Amino acid sequence: MRTGRVRTHQWAGRAVPSAAVKDEVAEPVWLDTLGLAGDEQADRRNHGGPDKALLVYAGHHYPRWRLDEGLDLPFGAFFENITLAGVAGRPGPDETTVVLGETWRLGGAVVQVSQPRSPCYKLASRWGVADLVVRVQRTGWSGWYVRVLAPGLVTKGDAVELLERPVGAPTMAEIARIVNVDKHDLDGARRLVDTPGLPERWHRKLLARLAGATEDDSTRLLGPAQ
Repeated sequence: MRTGRVRTHQWAGRAVPSAAVKDEVAEPVWLDTLGLAGDEQADRRNHGGPDKALLVYAGHHYPRWRLDEGLDLPFGAFFENITLAGVAGRPGPDETTVVLGETWRLGGAVVQVSQPRSPCYKLASRWGVADLVVRVQRTGWSGWYVRVLAPGLVTKGDAVELLERPVGAPTMAEIARIVNVDKHDLDGARRLVDTPGLPERWHRKLLARLAGATEDDSTRLLGPAQ
């Protein structure tokens, strides 16, 4: 479990204010509707808020990054608050198994999966890997956000208990693929556009795509123009 304060970092020749670099917390932390106590966001337009209270990442992706992509990154490298571990040698949940709207008990709190993470340029800047965001999207190892339905204390090592999974809901991997990667998959966009619980901004994006609009993700992928 990790939290971060806003600091200014010198990344890729830019001064970048960010709370993305998060420090591990061993003691219990209160989780409320806006996230963990002590966790901050520098860019509140694109980060944080009730629907992005926590960023969750599958711990078994880290050896895959090392073996498949040649990147040896430490836990917390993807700016997550929670890194999920497996149980009894089995991998924990990831983007291919977690669906939109499922609910978990996490320590003393209850949370609900709200959306996949759309990675931004700060990841690449932090690690000096120019194509890291593209690789995150290609692999699908992006992480996902949860909202908090019932606040409570959360401690490192708490178990995640699945409480409810909506039947037929799309996985995080499927949503991220359609929204961020396979933009010419209009059948997928039609299938996804009216999914209950889909973030409103993504609903608008898919509607515009189906109407023929051209999307520009350059700022998210590469950062603001200098």
